[in-house]
Amino acid sequence: MKKFERLRHIRYFSNSLHNLPKQYSSADTNRLTLVHFCIQSLDILGVLPDYSGDEKLCRNIDDGVFLNRDEIVEWIYGLQTLPTIVENVGSSMSPSDNVTPRYAGGGFKGSNYLGLARSAEHSNPYDHSHLAMTYVALCTLIALGDDLSRVNRNAILATLRELQKEDGSFLAVSSNYIGRENVKEADDDCDLRFMYTAICIWYILADDSPKKATSCNNADACINIQSAVSYILSCVTYEGSLGLTPGREGHGGSTFCGVASLFLLGALDDVLMSPEQTGWKEDLIRWCVMRQYSLPGKEVDSGDIISNGYDGENGNAAGMQGRPNKLEDTCYSYWIGGTLHLLGAAHLLDGWALREYVLKCQSPYGGFGKVVGAMPDLLHSFYSMAWLATSEEGGCCIDEVDQGLIGENANKAAFYSDVYAQVDESITQLSRLDCALGMCAKRLSMKKIISSLHT
Repeated sequence: MKKFERLRHIRYFSNSLHNLPKQYSSADTNRLTLVHFCIQSLDILGVLPDYSGDEKLCRNIDDGVFLNRDEIVEWIYGLQTLPTIVENVGSSMSPSDNVTPRYAGGGFKGSNYLGLARSAEHSNPYDHSHLAMTYVALCTLIALGDDLSRVNRNAILATLRELQKEDGSFLAVSSNYIGRENVKEADDDCDLRFMYTAICIWYILADDSPKKATSCNNADACINIQSAVSYILSCVTYEGSLGLTPGREGHGGSTFCGVASLFLLGALDDVLMSPEQTGWKEDLIRWCVMRQYSLPGKEVDSGDIISNGYDGENGNAAGMQGRPNKLEDTCYSYWIGGTLHLLGAAHLLDGWALREYVLKCQSPYGGFGKVVGAMPDLLHSFYSMAWLATSEEGGCCIDEVDQGLIGENANKAAFYSDVYAQVDESITQLSRLDCALGMCAKRLSMKKIISSLHT
């Protein structure tokens, strides 16, 4: 059993909040996403406090590991864009007519590279909000114990409605530029990634009411659920997976985005049971399970070569590939493992072999690489942590169990048998909602958190 280097991971994510290698300079416009990866991972690791009182600093894990909650929260709110009220854009009606104002530009941007806007009059016309940045901003604020009271809900939800196209997909970027009349006819950045982030934003911010099934009472909170579901289903491939857009190759990331969106829309179970989708669930599960792929075989003493195909009986590590004929990659442990979790079929994976593969990708510096031997990066480190939290709840956030549970005279065979059972059983313990929203810490239940935000 590979050792989970918890303290090294804590140091890796904590240090990344303060300093990053120069290779990350090209990701400056997405700095908020990097913060999201760090905060969510530290939450999974059990570093963040509950923030139930006046606590601002996380408790010390060891010397030099700390973060200031208030500083991060204030920085994130500084990235909230100033929306523009757009009246009668593209309409022949006069401004004096009684028409509900429309918002443009509500949400968050990824970094302060354009400076902080102080007023709508002095805002930069290129200071756009982005669906992905808005999603990670909300997730990070929630993980830090913020109540979202300073989030401009109405502007974000109204902007969300404006970004949905007739076919149900969503544009990624909302411009403050009032002259953008043909936003719904634009063809840029409309795929399941932004469908997913839009649905997550809607789920978190819209009032906790029957809207999460079929309707909503607040017009600003409405999205076209039927067209969104139709667009997602149009991305289903002949194999059962989902492509980023209709007609494209199936992919592990887009498959998770589509299935998670259907779940958050309250439509997943109905779609899977509908006569029109007969057989899709089975095809989808089969495609996901077939993505588990063994590490290259090694020569044994007899001179035989263990084949590269997955062989559960050999006990070798087996990662997940994102598409057929591709190499395994740690991030797909979560994308595809999470999809199976939402489908209630994660038990069909060899959770032990997948855990072993993910742990083989640990870096001696902390964090996880994309493949075995690769340098760590924040994206693959976070999604590796997310999968470990999903599949092996009892062990990923504590110090190594073999330090205290395996004595010199203990029956190691019995211990390993218990660990196998633990992985098999705990893989289903994470809430489907937590998994769908991409917030995998066990500290708090997302269902309770989101309900409390609307009281």
